[in-house]
Amino acid sequence: MPLVVFTTCHPWIQTVVHEIKPPEFDVVFLDLKDEDRAAEILPKTDFLICTVLPDHQAKLMTNCKLVMHNGVGYDGIATAVLADMGIPVAVTPAMTPEGVGEHTFMLILSLFKQLPAVQQSMRSGGWNMFGWREGSHNVAYKTLGIVGLGRIGKRVAHLAHAFGCRILYTDIVEIASEFEEQYELTRVSLDELLSTADIVTLHVPLTDLTRKMMGKAEFAKMKPGSTFINASRGQTYDIDALYDAVVSGHLFAAGIDVYDPEPPNPDHPILQLPNVICTPHIASGTVERQYAINRAQFGNCQRVLAGKRPDNLIDG
Repeated sequence: MPLVVFTTCHPWIQTVVHEIKPPEFDVVFLDLKDEDRAAEILPKTDFLICTVLPDHQAKLMTNCKLVMHNGVGYDGIATAVLADMGIPVAVTPAMTPEGVGEHTFMLILSLFKQLPAVQQSMRSGGWNMFGWREGSHNVAYKTLGIVGLGRIGKRVAHLAHAFGCRILYTDIVEIASEFEEQYELTRVSLDELLSTADIVTLHVPLTDLTRKMMGKAEFAKMKPGSTFINASRGQTYDIDALYDAVVSGHLFAAGIDVYDPEPPNPDHPILQLPNVICTPHIASGTVERQYAINRAQFGNCQRVLAGKRPDNLIDG
């Protein structure tokens, strides 16, 4: 039987995979940190589902027909090596825009309503009904700036439009005018977006253009009292510069789901700020999305075995 190897070994993931696995496949869960077992399994692998794949392990996959990222951010996969070996790479975007879009707005709403501090106060017996209203804000009619209008950025625009936000965006790719008109979007430069938006949210892949795109200078350009959200990739921003911008009072708040490195240093002071919400790279992760991506992955395996082109291929 064709061998499908998953490199995410959490027990819940294993339960989902075994529940939906088509009978024609064998499945193995492999921790790539176990180099000896990886050296044994990877040469036998027909299909690999991973989040990272270093060069030296990619070179072992002499039998592989398709590598799939367990999501969409494939910067950790040795795509150049795989391309030289003739192994295609695909992403699995199923329900990722919905998950990240909702998480983005959860962060925004929680920050604007001071939810963590309010909840802690209630648990301590507090009832500051009018005190908490001071410092809470509406999202409606705020200017939201979306950096990167791909699948996820478009979903965020959809939600922002429903909230009644004025929406700015910047992207290196041309966006269909129909989409701009439907959601009343205005395309601007990054500098204009930073200086104008009440909320800046990043939804970009990690590339040479986006690596550390938000640093000290960029945070300084942001509108005073604005909020920064990042549910894209950890290396797209400087976490120390973000901390300084929030502590100084220049930024109202921040919500971050990604870090460099991951996990972040547990002693980093940003984790203690009351107006910063930190989540552990879970923006896309839901029960519904897990079932959707695993079904899509097995579907791609079946497609390849039938001689068909896999869905959601990337360009080398």
